[in-house]
Amino acid sequence: MNMLLCMVSRNLKIFLKDKANIFFSLLCPLIVLALYVLFLGKIQVDNLNAALAETGVSGAESAVQAFCDSWMLAGALSSACITVPLCACGVMVQDKKRGIANDIAASPVPAWLAPASYFLSVAAAGLVLCTGVMLLAFGCLAVSGSWCLSVSDAFAAVGVMVLSVVSSSALLVFIVGFLKSEGAFTGVNVILGTVVGFLIGAYMPLSMFPAGVQYFTAFIPGTHSAGLMRNFIMGGALDEIAALSSPEFAAGLAEEFSFDLNFFGHAVPPAVMAAVVAGAAALFAGLFFLVRFLSAKKGVK
Repeated sequence: MNMLLCMVSRNLKIFLKDKANIFFSLLCPLIVLALYVLFLGKIQVDNLNAALAETGVSGAESAVQAFCDSWMLAGALSSACITVPLCACGVMVQDKKRGIANDIAASPVPAWLAPASYFLSVAAAGLVLCTGVMLLAFGCLAVSGSWCLSVSDAFAAVGVMVLSVVSSSALLVFIVGFLKSEGAFTGVNVILGTVVGFLIGAYMPLSMFPAGVQYFTAFIPGTHSAGLMRNFIMGGALDEIAALSSPEFAAGLAEEFSFDLNFFGHAVPPAVMAAVVAGAAALFAGLFFLVRFLSAKKGVK
């Protein structure tokens, strides 16, 4: 156990020491924030206020602002739960490139030790940075007057963050485990970092995409994580809008902002989303350890 903790600590220190890597791991959330502040936020707030005005509702400006602010921060946090573990996987690729993985495999340590250290260090890096992002997001909501979360919703959002990081870490260490060079890892990092904001509905609601794209995103665990995050972070603001307008208007708003995902015409409720995310974590963690164990048995590092 001491050896495992030492290896996890070593991997975590290597990642956290690289400030540029930390910056790029948070680039997608920063893009979400920039897009919202520069133009998306005003467009969404104005459109939603106009829609409420058409139904004869007035005085809902603060609830609308809180709803849109919560949407942006939920998207930023959800994207961080993917991009941070992705960048943290770089330590595993570096060890392969420098021959450190071969040295560990040749040493008299259990075959499961190295894979476990990589998985735990990636998850730990994700939890450390995403906790910081979540605290910053909650602070922004409180300072701006957009805080609408109940205590239970806030704790549920923390639980979703932890589950999302663990699930993303399992999936990403499994994928990155097949990469042999830093160039290949950089390519994967760039591609995923570019598209993840779209696939989870952070840049714009998934309802704005064609049905085929929505069906495709329903197979991505991170999309379910983002859906869960929206339900808990935006739920209080949605309830305020419902109290000022009507349950029907709020239901349409929840559908537009993808509180429930669209799976071939069927809504995916939060309980199913949580099951998908947890199942993905168990599946890909198991596959990662299985592949690494078989590789060690064959002498392939």
